[in-house]
Amino acid sequence: MSDWFPEPAKREIERQAAFSLVDVFDELPSTSDHALANLAAYSQRLPALVVARRQTKGRGRGSRSWFAGDGALTFTAMLGTQDTPIEPCNWPRCSLIAGVAMCQTLETLSQSEAFQLKWPNDVFLAGRKVCGILVEKRDAAEPVLCVGIGVNVNNSLEDAPADVQQRAIALTDVTGVQHFLPEILLDFLTRFQTLCMQNVDSLAGLLPYWQTHCLLTGRAIETRQADQTISGECRGIDATGALLVETPAGSWQIVSGEIVRW
Repeated sequence: MSDWFPEPAKREIERQAAFSLVDVFDELPSTSDHALANLAAYSQRLPALVVARRQTKGRGRGSRSWFAGDGALTFTAMLGTQDTPIEPCNWPRCSLIAGVAMCQTLETLSQSEAFQLKWPNDVFLAGRKVCGILVEKRDAAEPVLCVGIGVNVNNSLEDAPADVQQRAIALTDVTGVQHFLPEILLDFLTRFQTLCMQNVDSLAGLLPYWQTHCLLTGRAIETRQADQTISGECRGIDATGALLVETPAGSWQIVSGEIVRW
């Protein structure tokens, strides 16, 4: 095991977060693609975790990609029906829970108050994206929840092209220090587990935190669902995780789709 993810750290994650397997790689095209390609094998040892030092073809929502070089934290957690109290029919809410769990995790590492959440689960720092999350449900022997996450941690973007710097940021660019990735991973996993237990019936418990961290509240936004476009002012989210949009024609609850302008 390399120094970036030492064996004792791996064992501690297995112990404290109760994971049956933590599979660590120096490089993968995508932790989520690797997890899904080997789902039959991983499903025999759930909950399982795939972690990569470098990710060359990471996947975001839709056709988006997420490249992550040395210093980023990229992983996919695979959970079975016995590994989360939330029923599979309600797994979409885990997307928002994961966003809150990561936002809270990163807040403990910086004095900055500039962390925000962009629906459904992107984490922003100082107005730029620091973390992307992709939650997928797949079926093996049983339904499996795959939570894929990429976080810019130690991979400074100070020398990146100007257009990249306008869109993205790394935690180290704000803190000025290098962070221990396994510690961040463990903190996220335990927070995610706790928040799942606290929000089994609805996301009402997340609303106060979300409303104070919502990047979009009060902004004019445009959302697209299939062939339908809805434009209006964002009013945050409700207890189901739906995005609330006030339009001249009335109020809308957006449960899926893409924010194309904000």
